[in-house]
Amino acid sequence: MLKLVHSAEAIRNRLVFKYRGYALELTPLCAGWQVVVYPRRADLPILSRTDFVARDKESAMDQARKRVDWALLC
Repeated sequence: MLKLVHSAEAIRNRLVFKYRGYALELTPLCAGWQVVVYPRRADLPILSRTDFVARDKESAMDQARKRVDWALLC
């Protein structure tokens, strides 16, 4: 389940969600959406890939969540 962290960030066209200890920043692009992922705690692994781009919000967020899930399984 995703939780919106900073609703004030929406003013700048950026939403930040919290997912399993990571922050997922959702930003609109010209032809789609970008999600940037970074850990919010020092004990979490740093992802080798942190940027995910897709035409729609849901696809970009799904890619980011799958990457976080995979990193936490290893």
